[in-house]
Amino acid sequence: MKNTYYITTAIDYSNAPPHLGHAYEKITSDIFARHYRLRGKDVYFLTGVDEHGSKNEKAAKEKGVTPQQHCDEIAVKYQETWAKLNISYDQFIRTSDDKHKEIVQKIFTQLENQGDVYKKKYEGLYCTGCEAFYLEKDLEEGKCPIHKKAVETVTEENYFFKITKYKDQIKEHIIKNPDFIQPDSRRNEVLNLLEDFEDISVSRETVKWGIKVPNDENQVIYVWLDALNNYITALGYLTDDDSLYKKYWSADAQIVGKDIMRFHGIIWPSILLALNIELPKTIFAHGFITVGGSKISKTTGNVISPDDLIEKYQADGLRYFIARELNYGNDGDFAAEFNEDKTFKKCEILENRVNADLANNLGNSLNRIIASILDKNCEGIVPERNLETEGDFSEFVESVKTKVLESFDNFDIQSSVIAVWDLVNKLNKYIDTEAPWNLAKKAQEDPSTKPYFHGVLYTCLESLRLISILTSPYIPTIAGKIWDQLGINEKLEDQKWDKITWGLTKSGTQTHKGEVVYPRVDSKLADKTKKK
Repeated sequence: MKNTYYITTAIDYSNAPPHLGHAYEKITSDIFARHYRLRGKDVYFLTGVDEHGSKNEKAAKEKGVTPQQHCDEIAVKYQETWAKLNISYDQFIRTSDDKHKEIVQKIFTQLENQGDVYKKKYEGLYCTGCEAFYLEKDLEEGKCPIHKKAVETVTEENYFFKITKYKDQIKEHIIKNPDFIQPDSRRNEVLNLLEDFEDISVSRETVKWGIKVPNDENQVIYVWLDALNNYITALGYLTDDDSLYKKYWSADAQIVGKDIMRFHGIIWPSILLALNIELPKTIFAHGFITVGGSKISKTTGNVISPDDLIEKYQADGLRYFIARELNYGNDGDFAAEFNEDKTFKKCEILENRVNADLANNLGNSLNRIIASILDKNCEGIVPERNLETEGDFSEFVESVKTKVLESFDNFDIQSSVIAVWDLVNKLNKYIDTEAPWNLAKKAQEDPSTKPYFHGVLYTCLESLRLISILTSPYIPTIAGKIWDQLGINEKLEDQKWDKITWGLTKSGTQTHKGEVVYPRVDSKLADKTKKK
C-alpha cells in the first residue's frame, strides 16, 4: 500500500507580496501535510511562486528593475512570511528556476512533436489579470468574472494546445472518480465548463518575460502551460534525477483557489493525459477569504498582510482562527477593522476566538495543572496513574481520533479541529468538576486520599499529552510549548498516530513549569496604551 502523500498548493503570482488570501491556502495545506505526517505518511509538500507573464513585466517596470530582480525580491518575501507561519513545505519552486524552464521546454516540444500543439492566428477576449482568454458568454457585463475589469481584444499568431482531443476522457474520469474534483459544487462547475471548452493558446507574442518557445524566439510559453507543470517539474520529471517523481507522483491532494479550478480541472488534466501521466487523486478548490464581504484587492483597500496578523496574534493565533472559523470549501469573511490610513487595526472575532480557545481553555488548563498544582504539591513530578479517576477518557480519545480521521479524509478542517477541541473542553470540565486544588488540601489533611488526588493529576497530564499531539497540525508552536512543559523525553514531531493512545504518560517524569503558552489578546488595552 502506498505510504507517500504528495500535496501541492497553487503557486502564487509574484507581482506583489503575499496577502491574507495566500496565507489561507498555505496554512490549510500545511495543516493537511502535518496531519498526514502524524498518520505516518511520507509527505512531500510543494509550494512556490509563478513568476512569468505581463503582470510581472509591468510590476518590474514600475519599480525600475528587471523582471528577474523583481521576482527575486518577491520570492524572498513569500519565503519569509511562510517561515513566520511555520509552513513546513519540502520545496519552494520558482518558475524562473533553470530546471523548471528546461523541463517545460521539453514538455512543449513533446506535445508539439506528437501533434497536440499547433500554430494558428487567433483573435480573442483577453484578461491580463487572469492571463487568459474568455468566451463572450463567460463574461459578466463584458468584464472578466474574476477581476471585474474590461477584457481587451487581442489578435496574435500563437501555438495552441488540443484540449478538445482530451475533453471526453476528462469528463469520463470526473464522472467515474467523484473524489477527483472537490468539493462537489466545483466538480459540477468543471463538467459544465467542459461542454464548450476549446483549444487554448499556449504561447504569447507580446509578452517577453517568460520561457521561450523552443525554436521560436518570438514567442514565450503561456504562463498556465508554464506554471501548471511545476507540480511535476519540481519532482524532476523528464530529468536524469527523477527519483522524487517516481516516488511521489501522482499527487494525493492539489489545493487551489476556486477561481483557478477551470485551469486545474481542465487544462492540467489535458496536459497530463497528453503526456500519458497518471492524474491526481484529488484537486480541491477552497473558497475565498473576503474582508468585509469584499474580495481582497488593492482597489477596495482591504488587503491585509499576514505579517501584521502574525505580529498582533502570533502565527498560531492566525492558524487556529483559519482552521476553526472557516468552512474550507466555501467563502469565509474576515471581519477586519482598519485604521484611517487603511492599515490593519484588529479583527474582533479572531480575538474572541483565540482568547476563548487558546488563552483560556487550553492555556489555563496547562497552567492550572502544572504551575499551580503539580509544581507545588508533587515537585513537578508526574504521579502514579489511578484508573478510578479516568472515567471514559480512553474511549473518548478514540472517538476523537475517529472524527479527526473522517474529517481530514473529507477535506473538512473545521470539523477536525472542533473534534480535537471537544477533548480540550472535556479536560476543562474535568478540572472544574474534580477541583484538584481542593483535593490537594484534602490530601494534606488525609494522606489516604493522595492516590485519588494523584490520579486526577495524571488524568489531566495524560489529556494534555494527547492534546499536544492532536493540536500540533494546527498550532505547532503552542503544541510544542505544551510538550516541553510536560517534560517528555521524545520529540513532538516524532510522534505518530499510534501514540495517540490513552495511558502512555510515564509516572516519575519531571515536568517543567514554563511561560504562558498563549497570552490573552486585548486590543482595547493596547489602544488605550497608544493614546497615553
